[in-house]
Amino acid sequence: MNKRDAVETRARILSTAEKLFSTVGFDKTRVDDIAAEAGVNKALIYYYFKSKDEILQTLFSALVEDARRMLVNCMQETPDVFSGDNFKALFDVYIRFVMEKRNILKVAVAESLKESSQLSVVMALGDLIINAEIESIRKSYEARGLHFPEEKNAMLIMEFFTGLMPFLNFALFKDQWEAHYGMSEKELCDQFYQAFKKTHMAAHLPG
Repeated sequence: MNKRDAVETRARILSTAEKLFSTVGFDKTRVDDIAAEAGVNKALIYYYFKSKDEILQTLFSALVEDARRMLVNCMQETPDVFSGDNFKALFDVYIRFVMEKRNILKVAVAESLKESSQLSVVMALGDLIINAEIESIRKSYEARGLHFPEEKNAMLIMEFFTGLMPFLNFALFKDQWEAHYGMSEKELCDQFYQAFKKTHMAAHLPG
């Protein structure tokens, strides 16, 4: 197997595992199921990954890295967020991200809720907020007009519970909400934006 085929095969295994973990559940998904769905030999999966847990950890690590990259790109590309529709543009980036990652986010939330969980990626996403690199992002956002609490714990609580969790909930419950309340995707996104602006965004206004 050449290098390109190896990369594509590994990616297909991960993509298949993500799909099965999000639909069937991590515990109920067997390595045999991943192999059959991905169209590969079970032994090949163990060539790339030591265990099903390692597959999950790989998916979670990629999610956290993608989130970090998204935050960095937003900081670099977004001017003063209080000017015109700049905050709406930032909000839309976050929405697109959680919708693109919704399958692995479902798995992340489910696994993070387990009492025995050692892979709480939800906490890892929260850690991004006070990570040393994100601290520099925070300062850049402040230069663009956003206010943050000076005390780190206060900032983490605000960002985690009023910033991160609403987007995770949107990814988890969007389809159910639209079906139950007969709401279109556009209407839901518009209403969510208005609510988020009045709550989380208001907390970023200079005191």
